Amino acid sequence: MAKIASISGRVVFDSRGDKTVEVEVSLDGVKGRAAAPAGKSRGKREAEPYPQGGPEEAVRILREKIAPRLVGHEYSGFTTLDQLLQEIDGTQNFANIGGNTALTISVAALSAHASLTGTPLYKQIAKETGQEPVLPLPLGNVLGGGKHAGQGAPEIQEYLVIPLNPKNILEAVEANIRVHRALGAILSRRVSGFPLGKGDEGGYAPPVSVEAALDAVKEAAEKVSDETGVKIGVGLDVAAGSIYDESTRRYVLRSQGLYLDRGGFLNYLSELAEKANLVYIEDPFVEDDPESFAELRKHLPRTLICGDDLVVTRQELIEKCAQMEAINAAIIKPNQVGTLHLTWRAVDACLRRNVVPAASHRSGETVEAYLSHLAVGMGCRVIKAGIMGGERVAKANELIRIGEEIGASKMRRIT
Repeated sequence: MAKIASISGRVVFDSRGDKTVEVEVSLDGVKGRAAAPAGKSRGKREAEPYPQGGPEEAVRILREKIAPRLVGHEYSGFTTLDQLLQEIDGTQNFANIGGNTALTISVAALSAHASLTGTPLYKQIAKETGQEPVLPLPLGNVLGGGKHAGQGAPEIQEYLVIPLNPKNILEAVEANIRVHRALGAILSRRVSGFPLGKGDEGGYAPPVSVEAALDAVKEAAEKVSDETGVKIGVGLDVAAGSIYDESTRRYVLRSQGLYLDRGGFLNYLSELAEKANLVYIEDPFVEDDPESFAELRKHLPRTLICGDDLVVTRQELIEKCAQMEAINAAIIKPNQVGTLHLTWRAVDACLRRNVVPAASHRSGETVEAYLSHLAVGMGCRVIKAGIMGGERVAKANELIRIGEEIGASKMRRIT
C-alpha cells in the first residue's frame, strides 16, 4: 500500500486574482496537485474556507501541523484520509485548518494515487463510490448579474442554458458555446453601446432588466436549437439571499421597482418560468425557507428546483429537503463541505432520494479539471462549470476527453 511521502502547500491565485491554496501530495514519489476555488455568494452553513489569517495561515498550518500527521500514512482511498483530516481539524466546519485546505489535500492525494496506479481519476473515484461512470449534462452561465457582475446588470445572478438531448458530450459543450455567441450578437443589437463585458463566470453582464435578460437568453437558445436540432433548456440561479432585505423581509429588484414578499416573489418566479419555459431554478428563496421551495415545486412540477445555499452539499440537509419535497436537484460544491468523502455522502443522498446532483464550480475558479472527474465518477447528472473562460473551458475539455473513453451511451438525461 502506498504511503504519503511528502505534503506541501503554497499560495496561488484564482480566476478573480484572489489568493487561494494549492497542495502537492507525494505517494511513493508520485505527485498529485490540487488548488481550491472560492465562491463570492456563500451559504451560511458552508465549511470555513480558511482559518483566521487566510491562505497564508492555511499553508503555515499545513506545514507545521497537518504534514507531520500525514507523512507516513498509508493511503487506501479518500474516505480514510478524509476522516483523518476531520479528526485533525476537530470542528464541524473545518474552522481550524480550512475546508479549502482539507479539500486540496483530499484531491491531491487521490490524484497521486491515480497516477501511481495508472488509473484515470474518474475511475479511481468510481471505484471508491461504487458508481458506474456517467457523463453529466453541462449547465452553463451565458449572462450574469447580481454579485457576479457590475452595477446596472440584472439583479438575478445567473442565466443558464443546458442541452437536453445531445448525442455526445462534444455536441453538448458546443451547443452551449453557440448559445453564448448567439447571445452576444443579440445583445449587441439590443443594448446600445454595450461592449460585451462579462461577469465572474464568463457570462455577459449587460445593463438590462431581469425580463430583458431572460428574453435575450431564450431567443439565443431557440436560435441554436433550430440550427442544431439540440433542444436547449433555459434556467436561472436566483441566488435569492443576495437580493433579500432582512429588515423588510422583501426580495428587492430595485431596477424594476419591485419589493416583493415571499408570496409575491413566488408568483413572480412562476410567471418568469412559464414565459421562458424554464427547466431549472436554483436558490429561488433564502436558505432558511425550504417551505417556499416546496411551494414553488408544486407550482412548477416539470422544473428542476435546485438547492445550493439551502443544502450546502450536506447529506443531512439534502435528505431533509428531499423529504419535504422542497428540491428535486441539489448543487454539489466540494469546498462547501471540505472533503471528497463528505461530497460523496451528499451525492449519494441525492441518488437515493431521486434528487438530481449537479457538480458545480465556484465563481472564483482554477484551471484544474478535477471537478469533471468527480462529476463522472460520482454519478452526477449535471455539471455546472460555466461556458467561456480558460478555467471554465478546462472542465469542458476534460469531459470531452473522458467521453472518448467511456462512450456517448453514458450521457445522462434530466427530462
